[in-house]
Amino acid sequence: MKIIDLKTTLLFCPFQEVIHDAARQIAGRDVILIEIFTDEGITGVGFLTGLGVAYGSESIVINDIIEKGLKPMIVGQDPFSIERLWQCMYQGTTRYGRKGAAVRAISGVDMALWDLVGKKTATPVYKLLGGYQDKIKVYASGGFYTERDDVGVLVNEMQSYLDRGFKSVKMKVGRDVRKDARRVEAVRKAIGDDTDLLVDANEAWDVNTALRFIRAVEPYNVYWLEEPLAPDDTDGYVQITRQSSIPIAAGENEYTKYGFKDLITSNAVNVVQPDVTRVGGISEWMKVAALARAWNMPCVTHAVQEIHVSLVAAVSNAPMMEYFTREHYLQTFLSDLFVGPACVHQVADGYIEAPNTPGLGLELDWDLVEHYRVK
Repeated sequence: MKIIDLKTTLLFCPFQEVIHDAARQIAGRDVILIEIFTDEGITGVGFLTGLGVAYGSESIVINDIIEKGLKPMIVGQDPFSIERLWQCMYQGTTRYGRKGAAVRAISGVDMALWDLVGKKTATPVYKLLGGYQDKIKVYASGGFYTERDDVGVLVNEMQSYLDRGFKSVKMKVGRDVRKDARRVEAVRKAIGDDTDLLVDANEAWDVNTALRFIRAVEPYNVYWLEEPLAPDDTDGYVQITRQSSIPIAAGENEYTKYGFKDLITSNAVNVVQPDVTRVGGISEWMKVAALARAWNMPCVTHAVQEIHVSLVAAVSNAPMMEYFTREHYLQTFLSDLFVGPACVHQVADGYIEAPNTPGLGLELDWDLVEHYRVK
């Protein structure tokens, strides 16, 4: 079997209402579809997501790297040689990569290769990778700031997740320490003491501000504080983690095993959160999970549940997975776009089932692809 072509498709879906985390305004959802074609008629599918970063240039830059840089490296090659192809792509982009757009581009191609191998072997990817568990615990992610900024709306949202069967929820913080502490207090009172409550600051603070927040919310049994600092402030993370009574999680904006090696070996965090669309794809995500396992550290995903469900099901140190309900701003478009059974999950007692379709199970609604096509 040989790769005969690679094709990308850019999509953009605007939101009906602008939402915010502590770091950015979010107006829509970018998607880059990646298809790898073979001489046996089997096609591997991967995708990358974005939020219109840098005036919409994020997806355009990544797409150019895939089409002009990575495609010539893999066409004509054996798709089963995933490790060799990963090294070829990484070494071939070193002068303009190592982090950021180039590694994101590699992530999408690597993902499509694993999907292709799963289809060829008629095996779900999670079983190719290890097949550790058939059920995955999920936490409901949400609690974004809106223009209304209404604590009552936030509380109702968190309660709605419990009504749907979730046992863990996550909300945004990162604007004002006092106000955010009151928001956390209100949610904790509403959801009770038996529900895990996670909070996410999206890189908003410096060390002192983060420690002020930690002290302010200590009475409310916060499960973890996510991304309190900028992703490159490893020394700051070390300071916080040493002093915090709340576990610290980070890594969604980190790249490759080399970046995570620094986080893990310096004891900068308690939980690592590699994102398969940023870290270097499935191949590199698994290496990060193994590295974390060696330090007895949990490895938890960031968004992109359509892919991460296969990875969390494959490893022994992923205790839960981030999950957005179909109605959430960040998920609605993806839930409409990917229509296969592997991407349609029923939450039962806080868990979802691992996908049992060959590959990643990314069946697409091609009418929707055409409707939102940018290129």
